[in-house]
Amino acid sequence: MIKRSLKAAIGVSIGIVIGGVIIPRLFLFPYLYNDTFPSIFMHSIIYFGGSYIVSFLIFLFIEWIKLKFK
Repeated sequence: MIKRSLKAAIGVSIGIVIGGVIIPRLFLFPYLYNDTFPSIFMHSIIYFGGSYIVSFLIFLFIEWIKLKFK
């Protein structure tokens, strides 16, 4: 149950980092973001860590509900 939640959270977190940091900072609005703090690397790490924790907890909750109704 925990291993499945950990694996599922990785994909969601990578998607959030790509959609929330990489695309806006490199392709959509480079003139707004590239001179600001934090750097793109630090921003990506923060987004990945936060989204990984939240995604893991959500997937764990879903697995727990599946287990209770089984």
